[in-house]
Amino acid sequence: MSVAGGGVSVLSAPAACARGHGVGAARKAASGAIAAALASAIVIAAVIPAFARKPAPAPSPSTEGALAFLRGQIGLSGLIDSYVEDRIDHSYTYDNALAVMAFVSAGDPASAATILDAFLAIGPEPAGGFLHRYRADDGRPDGALYAGPNAYLLQAMNLFFLETGDDRYNALARGLAEFLLSLQDTDGGLVGRPGAAWKSTENNLAALSALHNLAGLQGLPEYAERASEIQGFLVRECWDGVRFLAGKDDPFIVTDVQALGTLVLGPDYANGAYWIEGYTLNTQRYAGRKTVTGFDFNADRDTVWTEGTLQEALAFLVTGDPVRAGAYTAEAEKLYQSSGALWLASNTGTTGYDWTLRRWQAVAPTAWYVLVSNQDNVLELLP
Repeated sequence: MSVAGGGVSVLSAPAACARGHGVGAARKAASGAIAAALASAIVIAAVIPAFARKPAPAPSPSTEGALAFLRGQIGLSGLIDSYVEDRIDHSYTYDNALAVMAFVSAGDPASAATILDAFLAIGPEPAGGFLHRYRADDGRPDGALYAGPNAYLLQAMNLFFLETGDDRYNALARGLAEFLLSLQDTDGGLVGRPGAAWKSTENNLAALSALHNLAGLQGLPEYAERASEIQGFLVRECWDGVRFLAGKDDPFIVTDVQALGTLVLGPDYANGAYWIEGYTLNTQRYAGRKTVTGFDFNADRDTVWTEGTLQEALAFLVTGDPVRAGAYTAEAEKLYQSSGALWLASNTGTTGYDWTLRRWQAVAPTAWYVLVSNQDNVLELLP
């Protein structure tokens, strides 16, 4: 889906920020760190009108290299090997979904279908949905059942159907929707997994996008109603008027939900994308004396997380700020490798969760790089 260009500008987003920062202050908070990048930014072209589907652009050499890396990571099972340097064929469902979106965005439905066919062959769990991780070589299960990866996978199936008209995954998509809705609580939000009580902002943003778009594409208004309940939950419980919380009653500062909230809910909720510059933006050394500026996952600022930096770049395109989008894209490109992959992070860093960022060639940031290069907001809500 092409990036939204119209609508409310960031300046009309809620102006009050935590710790006394307004929108203007949030924009200035990282001015020292990003000034050089802004000065030398590769300014991305004027933002494309909302929902206008367009042919995939001719890929640049770097984008073609990224796509070649993604294709090369597809294992014997048809699932994608998420990392190179981990020396094990872990295949995360989220990464598979992102790769499908990148292939669809780039006009390569055959590669997208290879991955989706693998999920069709594996089949969902008895409780519904797919595990968060498998093995790329043989497709054997190696994970647990969570809401988030299934929401991204459902949206990947939506995009495949939208772009190709091929409905072979539509029944499976409806099954994923039923699994997600089995996790919906009375407040409208989805819990993170069966039996859990916690509710993640990211999971609910992805579920909103997937369910809303499934409803429109397959003519299922009942899913649109349930999606609207998720949207109400997000606005009421996860948006504090300034930025997105990590989840309901969870004020932990994370980058991704600020960008993803903008991509899903639009420019009215873009304040967080600016606000987060004052909390997670940092500069790190890599490859000797070279430096890169970008966003960490959390506020300890101990690494540049490439995926989050590219998510922010795409969010700034949605807000109509191509200068920032170009600056952060150019910074992320510093971590582009000769294989076509982007590193997960500039250096080892902590996240505040049971997950460590490492300097590994990774599928997720590489797929986001393709999406940013194509100016393709694959999470936006269809009319």
